Amino acid sequence: MDKGTRTPYILAMTPVYDPANPSAPHIRKRAFRLLFICLMITGIGNSMLFAILPPLANELGVAKVFVGAIYTISALLFLLMSPIWGALSDRYGRRPLIVLGLTSFSGSTLVFALGAYLGQAHLVAPLGAIAIMALARSIFGGMGSATNPSAQAYVADRTSAQERTKELASLTAAFGLGGVIGPALAAALAERIGIAPFMLAAAIIVAGGAFAVHTFLPEKSPPKVQSRPINPIEQFKFALDPRLTAFVIYGCALWLTQASSLQTLTFYIMDRLQFDTAEGLRMGGIALTSGAAALIFAQLVLIPTLNLSPRILMSAGAAFTLIGNGVIALANHYPLIIVGYMILSLGFGLARSGFTGGASLAVNPEEQGRAAGITTATAGLGFMLAPIFGLWLYQSFGPSTPFELNMALALGALALAFLHPAVRRTRA
Repeated sequence: MDKGTRTPYILAMTPVYDPANPSAPHIRKRAFRLLFICLMITGIGNSMLFAILPPLANELGVAKVFVGAIYTISALLFLLMSPIWGALSDRYGRRPLIVLGLTSFSGSTLVFALGAYLGQAHLVAPLGAIAIMALARSIFGGMGSATNPSAQAYVADRTSAQERTKELASLTAAFGLGGVIGPALAAALAERIGIAPFMLAAAIIVAGGAFAVHTFLPEKSPPKVQSRPINPIEQFKFALDPRLTAFVIYGCALWLTQASSLQTLTFYIMDRLQFDTAEGLRMGGIALTSGAAALIFAQLVLIPTLNLSPRILMSAGAAFTLIGNGVIALANHYPLIIVGYMILSLGFGLARSGFTGGASLAVNPEEQGRAAGITTATAGLGFMLAPIFGLWLYQSFGPSTPFELNMALALGALALAFLHPAVRRTRA
């Protein structure tokens, strides 16, 4: 480039990722397996909170609204930062951002364990313990959110259009598999060894995952686009790109149904069936584990076997989500609640892979990090709004109200998947 030119500078290097010529299978297999394990570990650490927090809040004697505040603060930061981390991974490469996210998640888990210990030992007031736990989740939302969009973009970089939805489904299934293991471990071990030691062990394992990614994950940085501003406003404008808008709206609706279900299900079981704290922890853990197992079945078995298009996955996922919420809203027995939550989770597994895969296919190779950041941010929006559309509705208008609202959201998502031209155009 001539010295006098003022055009935006793009670092001169040959793009290393060609969708028509993805990475060699043996290289991808090792890399994807490592990412799978790391995301599974973070899924364990994240999902166990949904089984631990409601009984812990009851033990500390704090209102449900404070539990919602923990979720909201974390989700707001997750929403704001995910697009930025995705865009930064376009600039600096995927591996450094994945390592940053895993390390931050490990640190946040240590802080959460400290808050739980101080609260249970009566060394700080209950609201003080809640404040420490909110700080922990803020670290996760602000910096731990770097992992998912960077990992999704890493997979998109190395897959062809024909295989991308399936491979992204496998990657996101890792987080879901952690969701199976997390509540089960919480129910089995938290009572025996204590919440704080249990979470300390989780933090150490996640830190080990960060070290493994730093040491062993193959990385070649993508083209470094230097002219693009890195700030939330510019990144969120990308959600208004006609190629992405339908997928973003759909993702927000489905993540809101998922988040409100996760946050209210254990409370729903405890209140509807009159369980005490210990029984609520056990029964809530079983229900959450059953739902996560259905989600894994969708992503690791159904999607690779059926090889469906993003539009069909989005349509089927919204339909199952609608049915599952309806079953829970009408349920008066524990087995029926589990069945409804499994149907809901199966639908979410299909839906999540559909809209993330569709968004990735809709954009160019150099935009994969930004697209992954935007689709990941839909989870943050869902969890930020869930305390209002979940816990507040639950307390104010009755236990079944959040699930009835979820039915309306799923119905709207189903219509969007069927009718929106951008979704109809997306083909692998």
